[in-house]
Amino acid sequence: MNSRDRVKLVLSHEEADRVPIDLGSMRSSGISTIAYINLLDFLGKGNLVPKMYDFIQQLAYPHKEILDLFNIDVIDVGQAFLKNDSDWKPWQIDNFHSCLIPAYLNIEKDKDGNVFLKNNEGIILGKKPKSSLYVDQAYWVYKDLQSLPDSFDDKELNRHMWAIPSPPWYLDIFNEKDFKVFKDTISDLYHSTDYSLMLSLGCNLFETGTFLRSFDNFLCDIYLNKLGTQKLLDSFVEKNLLKIKRVLEGVKDYVDIIMFGDDLGSQDMPFISPDKFREIFKPFYKKMWDCVHENSNCKVFLHSCGSIYKLIPDLIDAGLDILNPVQTSAKDMEPEKLKKEFGKYITFWGGGCDTQEVLPNWSPNEIKRHVKERIEIFSKNGGFVFCQVHNILANIPPENVVAMLEAVNEFGKY
Repeated sequence: MNSRDRVKLVLSHEEADRVPIDLGSMRSSGISTIAYINLLDFLGKGNLVPKMYDFIQQLAYPHKEILDLFNIDVIDVGQAFLKNDSDWKPWQIDNFHSCLIPAYLNIEKDKDGNVFLKNNEGIILGKKPKSSLYVDQAYWVYKDLQSLPDSFDDKELNRHMWAIPSPPWYLDIFNEKDFKVFKDTISDLYHSTDYSLMLSLGCNLFETGTFLRSFDNFLCDIYLNKLGTQKLLDSFVEKNLLKIKRVLEGVKDYVDIIMFGDDLGSQDMPFISPDKFREIFKPFYKKMWDCVHENSNCKVFLHSCGSIYKLIPDLIDAGLDILNPVQTSAKDMEPEKLKKEFGKYITFWGGGCDTQEVLPNWSPNEIKRHVKERIEIFSKNGGFVFCQVHNILANIPPENVVAMLEAVNEFGKY
C-alpha cells in the first residue's frame, strides 16, 4: 500500500496497513527552521540546505531524505514550486543558523537587528524583533475606524501580514500563464510521487476579520454589528468561492485534501458562543465546503486551534471532513471523548503528541509512550492521520522529534 492509498483509506474511516504520518503538509503541522537545522545535524545530514518557505512562522520544508526516513505520507504541494536556484535567496536567521527564503519576499532589517516584512506597496505588515523567533502583525487596515466600513476594497482586504504568500500563492491563478504553471506543477508532483497531496487555501473568516480590525474590535463587531460583520464575511466568501472553483478546475484530480484555516478557540472555550457561530459563521463555511464537495472528491480540512468541542457538531454539519490540530491540552478536547463522540464523522489529523508540555520537556522514552497511547485511542477504525498538535518550535530537542516519529513507525499496524 502506498502513501496516497493509505491516506485515502483512513479518510474513508477504514483501517490501513499502518497509521499515516504527516510532517509539514501545511503551515501548522511543520517544523521551525532552527529546529529543522538541529534535526539535520543530529541525523548527520547537515549538508542539506533548509528552505524556509514560511517567513512568518519560520517554517522549513522537510527534504525528501527526511520524509523517506520517517515514512511521511502527506506533503504540501507548495514544495513542488520555486524550483530554480534564482527563486531563493540566502537568509541569516541568527548567528548560528542560515537558510534560503523565497526571493519574492520584501524584507528589510534595521541597524538594531529588527526585521520588517512588507507587501508590494511597501507597507510594513509584520515585524520580527531582534529578540523574537517569529513575526508579529504590525498593521491592521481597519483598526482605527469606529466601525466596519460600508464597502470593502480588495486591496485593503489583502493588507495584512497573513496575505504575504507562501508557495504556490505567489502565482496569480486567474492569469492563464500562472494557472498553467500551477496546474502543471501539481500534476507533475502527483504523477512523479505517491504522496497524498495537501493544498492549503486558508480562506479564513474569523481570523481575517481580526487581521483587518484587530482582535478586540472584531469581537465587538460580531456582537454589536451583525449586518456589517456578515457583509464583511460575504466579501471574503465571494472571493474565496472564485478561488476554490478555479483551483478545483485545475487540480481536483491530483489533490486529496483542501485545507482551510481559522483558529476559533482559546485554551478553555470558543472565542464566540456556539449560537453566534451558528448564526453568523456557519452558513459561510457551508457555502465554501459545499463548493468543494460539489465540484470534486477532495476532502475538506479545517485547522482550528483551541477548545472548539462545542463547535464541532456544527462544523460537521457544515461539511467538515478533517479536523486539525486536535489541541488535546485545551478544555473539553480529551482524545477519548473526541474519538467516541465524533470519530464516525470526521478524521482527526493531529493530537498525536502534545506540543505544549510533552514534546519540549519529556524524555524520548516518555514521548514514545505518550505517542503510542494517543495512536491507540485515535486510530481505531481509521479516521486518524498522525502529526504533533502544532508546529515543532525552535526549542524542541532533535532527539525528541526523532523519538516522536520513531514511535509512530514502531506502532505498526492498527
